[in-house]
Formats: sequence, structure tokens, C-alpha cells
Amino acid sequence: MNAFPPSFGPTDPIPCDDDRDAFATVNISLVVSREQLRAALAIGHAEQAGQPPLPELDILDVRREVEGYLAAVAVIGTEQEAATARISPELLADLDSAIDRAYTRPERTFRMQQPLYGDGTVTLATVDRGEVTVDEPVWCTGHDGEPVGHFTDITHDGPHITAAVEALEYGPVPLLRANMTHAPNLEQSPEPHPVAYVEGLEAASFDAAGLRHLTDEGRAWLARIDAMAAELADLAGDQS
Repeated sequence: MNAFPPSFGPTDPIPCDDDRDAFATVNISLVVSREQLRAALAIGHAEQAGQPPLPELDILDVRREVEGYLAAVAVIGTEQEAATARISPELLADLDSAIDRAYTRPERTFRMQQPLYGDGTVTLATVDRGEVTVDEPVWCTGHDGEPVGHFTDITHDGPHITAAVEALEYGPVPLLRANMTHAPNLEQSPEPHPVAYVEGLEAASFDAAGLRHLTDEGRAWLARIDAMAAELADLAGDQS
């Protein structure tokens, strides 16, 4: 293989089992064939009882299904090995020493939030101020699964608005994504009002029909961004 195919993901961190203490997030770039993708999606979707139907899954949901299945296979395999392996105390010490060298981490990184939501508020853990209660915007998608950080790290994120189109070589790809976000307590450049975070995602090629679909999807995406801009203006009290 002379060149690697395009990279997709990781979409979201896949959490550790509830009965395990999370220690590290390991990112792996795994090159797979279409057949392997098809099998992973088929099995992962079947484990969800086929719901929602495949045509109703958006792009990120499809990727979550595939990544979740591949991660589950890896985790099950390591659990089985751990249950049957006979490791001497000497080897165990060497293994832990190697892990500590390769996965050195500050303790705070691997404490996960257990948010407590109130009426327009959320209580979060911080490493520098303990538990704090802050305002929780109605548009925020929540803080479950986030690592505990400093008070200044607290950020509210809204749902993603994604423009996705059919590309010649890849099939459906997301081209643009935006979401509302607010980090009011940053030490440098604090945000007094919510802002919009916009990013470009995939590069792809299109024929004439695909390019027309791209412009249609782009117009629809821009209309939703216009609505977000109006919401941001209202939140900031800006009548311009």
C-alpha cells in the first residue's frame, strides 16, 4: 500500500465500562476495507435491534456504530486475555512500569464529570475549585462524559449543524459543521456571550449532479447558520 486512504474519526471517545476505572484514551488509526466496514456496521446496527433504520442514521451515527463495534471487539478480546492470562508478579511489575512510561498522565485528566443538572444550572467538578454550580444554557447538550478540568475550562456546547453531501469516491461526507459554544471563564479572551464554532471537514470530488446537491445542501446549511446568528445576536442583546 503506497498511500493511506482518507481518515474518518474518531467521532467520540468511547467510554470505559462502568465497573472499570478509566485510565487512558487510546487513539488508533485502523485501515479497513469496504467489506470490513460493511460487516462492522451490520453487526453493530443489529446489536441495536436495527433501530433507527439505516437510512435514518446521519453520518456521525453511522461512524459511531462502526467505531463502537470495532472498539467492543477489541475490549472483549483484551478482557478475555486478562481473565485467562497467567502473569507472574515480576512480569506484572514490568508491564506496569512500561505503561507508566508510555501513558504518563496527570491524575485530573481521567476523572470524569458526573454533572448534576438543576433548573437552568449544572454542578460540575473542577480540580481547582471543587464543585461549582454555573448557569446551563438551554441549548447546551450537556457535560456527561467530559473530563474534569479547571474552572476556566468549563465550556457549553450546542448541537452540531452539519452539511453533508454525496461524494464520488467516498459516498456521503460532511463538509461543514458548526455549533454554538460558550466559555465564559477563560483566562485569556473570555467570552461574555456565546459564539459559533465553524469547521471544514472532508475534502471530496463531485460530478455535476453532486455539485448541484452540494450547493443545495450549502444553502440549507447557511439558512440554519443564519438562524444561529440571530440566536447569538439575541443572547448578546445585539439588534444589528
